[in-house]
Amino acid sequence: MVVGGVVAVIFGLLYGSFLNVVILRFDDWLSIVKTPSHCPKCKTRLGWLDLIPVLSYLSLRGKCRYCQRPISWQYPVVELAAASLVGAGYIYIFAGQDLPFWREAFSLAAYVVVIGAALVIFFHDLYEMMIPDVFSNLLLVASVVFALIFYSDALGVLYSGLLGFLPIALLAYPSGGKWMGEGDVKLSTALAVLVGWPASVAYLALSFIGGGVFGVTALATKKVGLKSPVPFGPFLILAAIIAFFYGQEIIGWYFSTIGYGYY
Repeated sequence: MVVGGVVAVIFGLLYGSFLNVVILRFDDWLSIVKTPSHCPKCKTRLGWLDLIPVLSYLSLRGKCRYCQRPISWQYPVVELAAASLVGAGYIYIFAGQDLPFWREAFSLAAYVVVIGAALVIFFHDLYEMMIPDVFSNLLLVASVVFALIFYSDALGVLYSGLLGFLPIALLAYPSGGKWMGEGDVKLSTALAVLVGWPASVAYLALSFIGGGVFGVTALATKKVGLKSPVPFGPFLILAAIIAFFYGQEIIGWYFSTIGYGYY
């Protein structure tokens, strides 16, 4: 298990490095395959010493080796996020459950795809306030595959999907996308399916609490105005990560605080 966890973390770091390329070159897919890694500012081709996940950023003190201009904070953040999530997912799937190996292996593969799509969506929505259909579709398919194999509960997948879909759809469609975008509807549905039933209840609550706290704080500090658009996708993704690992505990805690047993 320890060796597997270490391998999962190393894979996650390399995976995160690849995801950085996808995020930065999203509008030019061919360049992802054909164009070698280079500094986006001075265009110098990078050597292998410049491409070691996280370590290169630290050793270079966040500056390009060739032009000395700052390297985006996104690089180590995405690499560390991918490593942490893949490693935690490996432990959760293989150590936390008693499933046949084939179900664990296929669940982990689908989970890795989910993490990749979610991280790309997170930063794309953060930068552009737009969720790409290609990644929301990929996330939805991978989440359904994961849920059906891992939870083996088709009815639970249906409940979770409806819970993730309906509240966001009621905000998005009647408002013509002013309150919530159509991309958020698909994203929320996919993430709710990933989290599973009944943890998806905690996911939805956390996403609205997180978005609400951010909105009130941003308004109070005059970072945004009442009509300023705010990307909701990152809050959905952060809430899903918390609920995926701790959703059951959160629901149990809530019911215990109001005096009801939870089973």
